[in-house]
Amino acid sequence: MLLGVLFGFLFFAHDNGQSAQVVVVEHVAEPTIETPPPSQPTESATEQPASALRTPQPPMPTTVFIPTVGIRTSIIEAYLDGVSWDVGQLGTNAGHLQGTAWLDRPGNVVLAGHAELADGRRGVFARVNEISRGDPIFIRHGDDERQYIVRDVFMTTPDDLTVLYPTSQEQLTLITCDSYDFLQDAYLQRMVVIAERIA
Repeated sequence: MLLGVLFGFLFFAHDNGQSAQVVVVEHVAEPTIETPPPSQPTESATEQPASALRTPQPPMPTTVFIPTVGIRTSIIEAYLDGVSWDVGQLGTNAGHLQGTAWLDRPGNVVLAGHAELADGRRGVFARVNEISRGDPIFIRHGDDERQYIVRDVFMTTPDDLTVLYPTSQEQLTLITCDSYDFLQDAYLQRMVVIAERIA
């Protein structure tokens, strides 16, 4: 498993928007219970299962907003297939790295985004290197908004997995590529932003 995560991180380190495909999680509605025809006896509402009384809800959009650098984008899932994270089609979205914490439990929520797209346009995280300690970051998940404050900004190597490690406190980690080397066709460094939740 650790080897799979290592390869995943190395793939992320090498990825520059090539032919990977992202699968976006879609909300799967709970099965609905059809109303029986009038000739059959019906149960009262109090006798029906709770799932039959709920109306399927649309998926809750999740966004990240960093006002100091003008970043506002949707968050989609970047799946780990056992070898790598599928980040090739994130485009202008941030990708939540599967296997890291999510908003329903404390831990290290890791978001990745491109600094540059495959066609040369600026990626959604192109200005992450301008983020400073103390800057606010907001995550909105449906009607719930969480606020984080940046406590650390640093460069690391592509094989540094410590930035993905679980934490006991609510933490947000942003990762993007940096220092592209044309001869090696690879990014040599990662820009990392660590923020802690304050509200």
